[in-house]
Amino acid sequence: MIKMLVSSFYNTIIDEEDAIPTSTMFALDTLKKKKIKLTILTNRLSEEVLYYNQDYPFIDYIISLNGSIIYDVKKNKWMKLHAFTKTELKKISQEFVDKEIWYYTQNEVWNMIPQEAVYKIEVQGVKEWKNDQYYTSFLKRNQKTYLEIGKNNPYDAVKKLKIDENEIIGIVGNDSEEWIVKNIPKTYVVRNASSYLKNQAQNLTMSNKSKGVEAVIKKEL
Repeated sequence: MIKMLVSSFYNTIIDEEDAIPTSTMFALDTLKKKKIKLTILTNRLSEEVLYYNQDYPFIDYIISLNGSIIYDVKKNKWMKLHAFTKTELKKISQEFVDKEIWYYTQNEVWNMIPQEAVYKIEVQGVKEWKNDQYYTSFLKRNQKTYLEIGKNNPYDAVKKLKIDENEIIGIVGNDSEEWIVKNIPKTYVVRNASSYLKNQAQNLTMSNKSKGVEAVIKKEL
């Protein structure tokens, strides 16, 4: 019995016009009717996702900044927060002193170390970096490569929701969510994802432009 759908947001639910197609919203509505929870994954701020939840609430949880934050939407409550210490921030900033660095707090992005807690670091122009102390991934945006650094990963965040992995369906489209593909047996990768992610997939669905999330819901639920 499926109890939760875990899905990427950008590149997955959102289409090429940065909108959720009406037919996909109808499909997502079936989750509510079947009492299946919807958890959204994003490497961005949770506020960006909440914008789409205003007029017709359909999200139960948001796992933002690549697993560093879990937000219970219905209870309006931060469940888990994985922040960097001041020592860690200083050390990382010194290592990439010649690079453009962005620091993500709960609701804002800074180009210098802020006074408030930091949950994700993004470094421009880094294509390779190995550090077992942190969760790292790479993304491409506007033909530039960025290193993402966090304290947690999306799969570990999903485990905090205490639902058996065999009762979860995953749908992902970003390399930062590869842990979902590796650990949740029934996970689909959208066809517009990178070759790297698709090569790890046991299941593929259509692209975000072709309503891949909607196709999975109709097939599985």
